[in-house]
Amino acid sequence: MHSTSRFRWAVLMIMMLLSGIGVFASEIDDYIPEVTDRVARISFVQGDVQIRREDSTDWEVAVLNLPIVEGDEIATDANGRVEIQFNTYTHLRIAANSQVKFVGLKDAGIALSVPLGTVVIRASEFDGARAYFEVDAPKTTISIQKAGTYKIEAGVPDSLEVIVTANAGGEARVYSTDSGFTVKDGRRAKLYIGGTQSGEWETAQAERFSDEFDSWSVDRDDIIAQRIKDAYYDRYYDRDVYGAEDLNDYGEWINTRKYGYVWRPYQTSVSNYSDWSPYRYGQWRWIPQYGWTWVNDEPWGWATYHHGRWVWDNGGWYWTPYAQYRSSRSWWHPALVVISIIGGNVCWYPLPYDYAYYNYNSYYYGHHRRRHHNGDDHHGNNGGPHPNPTPTPTAGPSTASIRLAQIKQRNPPFQTVPPGGVISVPSSEFGRGKTFTHANPTIAKSMLSQTPSTVDTPPILPTFGELDGKVSPEIRTTRAPIVRAAPVATGATVRNTDTPLDQELRKTRMFGGRPPLQINTNQGEIRTVDSSSGPRSTGAIERQIVKRDDSGDTPAQTSPTTIETPPIMAPTETKQREDRRNTPVVTPRSDPPPAQEPPREERRHRQDPPFRSDPTPRYEPPPRNDPPPRNDPPPRNDPPPTKSDPPPTKSDPPPTKSEPTKSDPPPDRKGKDGR
Repeated sequence: MHSTSRFRWAVLMIMMLLSGIGVFASEIDDYIPEVTDRVARISFVQGDVQIRREDSTDWEVAVLNLPIVEGDEIATDANGRVEIQFNTYTHLRIAANSQVKFVGLKDAGIALSVPLGTVVIRASEFDGARAYFEVDAPKTTISIQKAGTYKIEAGVPDSLEVIVTANAGGEARVYSTDSGFTVKDGRRAKLYIGGTQSGEWETAQAERFSDEFDSWSVDRDDIIAQRIKDAYYDRYYDRDVYGAEDLNDYGEWINTRKYGYVWRPYQTSVSNYSDWSPYRYGQWRWIPQYGWTWVNDEPWGWATYHHGRWVWDNGGWYWTPYAQYRSSRSWWHPALVVISIIGGNVCWYPLPYDYAYYNYNSYYYGHHRRRHHNGDDHHGNNGGPHPNPTPTPTAGPSTASIRLAQIKQRNPPFQTVPPGGVISVPSSEFGRGKTFTHANPTIAKSMLSQTPSTVDTPPILPTFGELDGKVSPEIRTTRAPIVRAAPVATGATVRNTDTPLDQELRKTRMFGGRPPLQINTNQGEIRTVDSSSGPRSTGAIERQIVKRDDSGDTPAQTSPTTIETPPIMAPTETKQREDRRNTPVVTPRSDPPPAQEPPREERRHRQDPPFRSDPTPRYEPPPRNDPPPRNDPPPRNDPPPTKSDPPPTKSDPPPTKSEPTKSDPPPDRKGKDGR
């Protein structure tokens, strides 16, 4: 009896617990941050590379792990080179002396404008049904159709050519202002956009034109492929946490009792930074859509500073890809910190593991911007080809323990964040440079003794414009802008940044506004091409023909073109017709002449000898009055004429000696009878 009661009580407790878990899970699924604009990153940079934000006229220094958002513009100098990562499988590489603007950057797709220079796009996985990728070059639009590698060469400001190359299985549609065509794998197309050849194009094998930039791009492909192979996607983190493939070269994954599997940087990865701690070495950059954003100096820090949490455990810092409270998607954040202004200093420390995202930029959004959403689907994966499960790290805390922790009273972060984790900079220097120190112990203790909900929030931070251009040269470039030429218009037509151009241009450029040819096999009017049976369809579209009535004035009806073909004959019948056509017809020369002689002009016109290439000079004898025979005689095998003789004709009988004509050749010297 007692055992039965205990069993029922245990079942009841489990049901209550599961009920609480279900409520908690639904709360997690509903979380959407205030701003969801898609973000790319600079994953490689070399030489002089500059960036200009959409709401600014100033050019800034482009650095590793700098966020890229819609509206940004990048320019490279003669020694510059940069790589942009959009997700785990898609990268853009920009060559020297190039300019690129990110016209559209959404979950639904990407649109770039390339007025100058050369770019290479590598999409190792791509699903055109889920996302689009288009590039606008001068008077040209390129739409990627398949996974592959694509090179677009826009040239210099006065170039009259745009070159598009597809490799590694790629295929792209290319549109000009008045035409369109497809570039297949392994092909290179040169499109003329000006001059006397405007609108024309020519193709060639791509491998003949490979250069050093192509080789470097292939090397980068190999490096990235190896990193992704060694990564822990869908095991420790999902595919929205792109850039996490960099971590294996700089640290290791270990299993902890409190947090499950976490990542710890190698000592050699932080030894170059004096008294290292998270969010100390880097800079605050102004990103128009997000406000103040942390840009780390460490080469491995993209994933660790925009996803998950930094936690202090056992005397060291570790990074976990998820906080205690998880959403169905790993949203990108400008920084995961608690920030406040204390004693004339802007101070911040890593957001604790058991706290939800703290939006320190909320003042800016509440007063200056509307709520931003990146399209209607908030559960996509940055335009990538895979769904985004949120994996639970092995041996990590269970959902039940998370629910119980949520019910508990929150404690101040002083117990989970050491005082050395608080970073500080004078308010007058915030956003101007990248030199930060640990906050003094008094300020650190005061800040950590409060929960984030009771800190003076949101802090009133300055906007980038309020800095009056007084920014460190490490952020704002002191060199003259790389781009000096007048703006170059790009695209085959005007682009709406929210939608792709491919379908519109395919109809207007490839089909001239008409629908493509529809093959109708049921009515037997137009059938598919089959060499073994039936007629072949012709035309780019189904042509309509107009049938007129008996008067010939009014259209009677319209019907699709019907293609007629000769009847198919048996091989024997075909052979007999061939034999008859090749057998000469011999007509006796004694046939009586016709009753009436045709006019001389008509006879001469019909009987002119065919053109021949003999070098013999032409001789024209006087006309004769003999009527022509009814039928042509068979070919003759007379010996060739002498220099003064014209070539004999096939249609005329041999002339007599007494009556030469203009159209007849002269008789042989010896005559037909040998005289």
